[in-house]
Amino acid sequence: MDKLFERLPEIITAAAQSYLGTLALLSVALSVLAYFFFAKASDKIKVGIFVLLFVGVLAFAVAMFRVSHDTPMATHSAAVLSKEAKTLLKQASLDSAGLVLYERYGASVDLHTNDVSLLTSKEDHRAVATWESALQELVSNGLLMPQGTQGEVFEITKKGYEAAKLINDPAPARVGT
Repeated sequence: MDKLFERLPEIITAAAQSYLGTLALLSVALSVLAYFFFAKASDKIKVGIFVLLFVGVLAFAVAMFRVSHDTPMATHSAAVLSKEAKTLLKQASLDSAGLVLYERYGASVDLHTNDVSLLTSKEDHRAVATWESALQELVSNGLLMPQGTQGEVFEITKKGYEAAKLINDPAPARVGT
């Protein structure tokens, strides 16, 4: 039992990564609480509490899956990106090969995609750091995938195309919600 309490933060973090994990964690937590609160109650009360908890978890699951269906995970990724990362992702989605090239040569660096060079000089270190950070954001969020081992070629992923579409064509507001 001590190991469970030691690993509890890890378990909660892992469960919070998906809607199903959150639902499973909620179900387990409610079951444990119900057991401790109603262990000495009559069978009739235990059945009543079980039904109420079951209906509550079921209603929560329905609401959660409605939200997850209406807002795909790509929406969350696109919403938290910096302005530069959004620009880079939009351009990468328009590139016929879906590639982003980050090249270092001599004292210069170049970041380009879709025949657009986003950074051509290493003289402005702030700009270099900003665009490197944007590139890393896209990789960290699974929107770009490194190709090879040199860190120079990146390919847009399916999730990246979905997020770029949301950036390019934000969903219209729904009437009645």
